[in-house]
Amino acid sequence: MTVGAAQLRASLFRRHGAAVSRRAKTTVTTAFLAMGAAYVLVPIYWLVVASSKTNSQLFSTPTFLPPAHPSWASNFKDLFTYQNGDFGWWLLNSFIYSSVTAALGATVSTLCGYGLAKYSFRGRRVVFALVVGSLMVPATALVVPLFLLEHFMGLTNTYQGVILPLVVYPFGVYFMSIFAADAVPDNLVDSARVDGAGEMRTLWQIGRPLLMPGIVTLFLLSFIGTWNNYFLPLVLLGTESRFPLTVGLSAWLSSISSVGAQPIYPEIILGSFVSVLPMLILFPFLQKYVARGLTLGAIAGE
Repeated sequence: MTVGAAQLRASLFRRHGAAVSRRAKTTVTTAFLAMGAAYVLVPIYWLVVASSKTNSQLFSTPTFLPPAHPSWASNFKDLFTYQNGDFGWWLLNSFIYSSVTAALGATVSTLCGYGLAKYSFRGRRVVFALVVGSLMVPATALVVPLFLLEHFMGLTNTYQGVILPLVVYPFGVYFMSIFAADAVPDNLVDSARVDGAGEMRTLWQIGRPLLMPGIVTLFLLSFIGTWNNYFLPLVLLGTESRFPLTVGLSAWLSSISSVGAQPIYPEIILGSFVSVLPMLILFPFLQKYVARGLTLGAIAGE
């Protein structure tokens, strides 16, 4: 009995220790997740609160507390009417740049990635190595050569001049080649060929549904990257009516420092909040595709 009681006590002690360890791990993980959520949500909360204030309220009320009388309506009106409504054009331009670039970039990357994954041809390894090697080149290092090339071709200060360089997306080609290799079984492709289906028909009817999570993931990543792009449009564009939001809001912020300039802090803050809204709206709808696209192949047998 004594031995049995000792074994029981030891078993209970081990279970208690395991439970304490699990609770500690859960507490630490929750704390890190809470800090990460605060890091993301606090700036957005500040944008919401600050965008409801006037110039005087921004400097006379507590930073994280809303004013007694919010001024969203007047701030929205001022935002879309200041300087003949340039903000509306910048918003439209950002949608054009981002949506067209993401659509074309996802298409080109899917075709290239599928080709690298499912076709054997001379120089395939060299092409793949060049794609991977191009990921090491900083985007800022290509801005001056791109500007000189586009100036020679007459594409500076145009929509296509901003879109075309971003369509070539080395990470997208690499991502889709890895994704296609796992998502599209070779036996399905071979069966389609035996049945007489052409290569494009095989890709469209068999490959496309299987590749859709990766395509949506790539579209979202390209859309976000183009929406937040600042340096390339700053170098290539010279007309304010063609600016995206990033460059336009930066120009407004720079103008504040000018002597005698009108303080437009509420407009800039509200414009910054409007600029992040598409990301907040778009991501929840595409979240299930993104999650599957990024984790496909991580589980054995998928």
